Amino acid sequence: MARRIDTRLGSFARTMRAEPTPPETVLWKRLSAHQLDGLKFRRQAVIGEAIVDFYCPSAKLVVEVDGDSHGDGSRDVARDAELGRSRGLKVLHFSNQQVGLDVDAVLRAILVEAEARRAPRTLPQPLPASREGRFDTVPSPRITRILGLDPGLAATGWGIIDVDGNRLRHIAHGTIKTRASDELATRLAALYDGLEGVIAAHACASAAIEEVFVNANPQSTLKLGQARGVVLLAAARGGLAVSEYATRLVKKAVVGTGGADKGQVHAMVERLLPGVKVTGEDAADALAVAIAHAHLAASARALAAFR
Repeated sequence: MARRIDTRLGSFARTMRAEPTPPETVLWKRLSAHQLDGLKFRRQAVIGEAIVDFYCPSAKLVVEVDGDSHGDGSRDVARDAELGRSRGLKVLHFSNQQVGLDVDAVLRAILVEAEARRAPRTLPQPLPASREGRFDTVPSPRITRILGLDPGLAATGWGIIDVDGNRLRHIAHGTIKTRASDELATRLAALYDGLEGVIAAHACASAAIEEVFVNANPQSTLKLGQARGVVLLAAARGGLAVSEYATRLVKKAVVGTGGADKGQVHAMVERLLPGVKVTGEDAADALAVAIAHAHLAASARALAAFR
């Protein structure tokens, strides 16, 4: 029924995929057709310890279709309260009868709530830098926030910068790692969940992703491509505008030459982001991609204005 079902659902996912209720089928067909102003929903998602029917990450919204198996609803009340307290999620409940009688009214109600909760792109002025050099997670209207990503199955680096004219400001960086002992599907799911958390925590406008290079080992290249696909998916489902850049272009934009080595790139990243000590090569590469995107986008705007 759904293209992506969280691997943590196990046999429950297989049962729900094979035996969805008619109202759930009707609602999912409408939600998955992206008829709600571009909002993207997931079917049968795992959030913490809870399993939910439908989940919209960009609006932090959960939709439940309640049948007879829900009993008096006391467990739902406790679960909804926990999702709201720990995750900041809003849970909407609709009965099977509501969906069956007027699915359009249900969709309108979901859209109204989602639009009220969807993260706006115009946000307040950020706070000044703290002693640790960190900044508030909310950019001002004139500032563009960019998420740079360096895809990898074992480790995916991420770095976030704010761009205000020609000024660059470091926001955060890190690395999402997966366990080599886990199965491939589990590792890809962990990578997606990690990226989803990063995207949800920062109001980024766009994502810049480094392109895959062909490895001498075909298996390594295939796994890297799969990880990169998950990275692209997470960025797209997070509502970010996605740009892709070749490694040589990133090096040229940051260092000035496409043949620069990693040490030169990382040194230039720290020079362009004064006071920031970048931890981890993957995170440094991700920040380099974000910086390259900022520089190349500025060049494109200047060229368009000249023409």
